[in-house]
Amino acid sequence: MRSLKRLKITESIESKKLVFEEETFDKFDTITIYFGFSVMAGITLLVLKDIERSLNNALEFSILICLFIFSGYVLYCKFTEKYLKEIPFTISKEEAKKRIIEYGKRHHYKISKVSANLIFLNEPSDIYSLGKECEQTTIVFFKNNAILYTLIKEGQRSNFTVLVSQHLTRRDFKKLLHPQYTEPIKRETYFNSFFHGL
Repeated sequence: MRSLKRLKITESIESKKLVFEEETFDKFDTITIYFGFSVMAGITLLVLKDIERSLNNALEFSILICLFIFSGYVLYCKFTEKYLKEIPFTISKEEAKKRIIEYGKRHHYKISKVSANLIFLNEPSDIYSLGKECEQTTIVFFKNNAILYTLIKEGQRSNFTVLVSQHLTRRDFKKLLHPQYTEPIKRETYFNSFFHGL
């Protein structure tokens, strides 16, 4: 898990942003990602400006547009990485915490830092980590009637930003915290799963 030195829980909840002491590597890593993807977006724009729009250049034009959009999306995700997303709920805070812990167990997360207002859900994130265990961490803060959460990633060479799983996690948490939510049926075999699906 990424080192979150002296994470300030109350300040993080009040400001809706992770408040902690960043290490030098994390600062350098952030600057590197900003610089690299800003340069990529800039070069892509310059090349796009010089390409004539025609059927012959459609493939190149499409690739460059996709590269520009991807660069912008990476920069946006990195910029908002420390900002906490809010999901309100109407169930009790204890019930919300219980459901999130059960969700973590069901999806084989390593659950840590469980306290009155905080839970960390850790999962392996880098299959090419060459023996070093790297993780993606979902940090969940609890207010009286809402959770505040963000996802941060640790890698061997770079703490690259989370691109897709933040949207999947938001969808899961919204379902999980809905008053009508029921635990999914555990289907142990293909045979049982086939007959439950009918």
